[in-house]
Amino acid sequence: MGISDEDYAKALNEHYQQQAQAIIREQEKQRMMGAHTTTGALHYPAQQATIGIKPLREQDLKHDAMQAPLSSLADMWTMRWDNQWVNETEFMDDDFWRLALIRLLGANKLEKHNLVNQYHAVYRIIT
Repeated sequence: MGISDEDYAKALNEHYQQQAQAIIREQEKQRMMGAHTTTGALHYPAQQATIGIKPLREQDLKHDAMQAPLSSLADMWTMRWDNQWVNETEFMDDDFWRLALIRLLGANKLEKHNLVNQYHAVYRIIT
């Protein structure tokens, strides 16, 4: 006597859900303790999606940063940060720079790197 395909699928699904919940609990525990580990860190696309820059919304299309020419945005970036690496947290609360970042990334005017010792990416203008 064996296990049916349906029962096997249910058991497998439950197993994956338990694993996901364990990972989420561990990540939450690390965030609560303020720990940033460089080894054994758990990196999943879902985690990055919830931590990164807020996505573009319809009302953002009317913002000045969406109307400005890309060359002007690149010049403003250079004037503000020159050729320095800029942490993603700089853009969290500033809609203008958040939208400028989205546009410059979309036009391949910025390089982006995810550092192992923090949850946020860093960006630099491509000159």
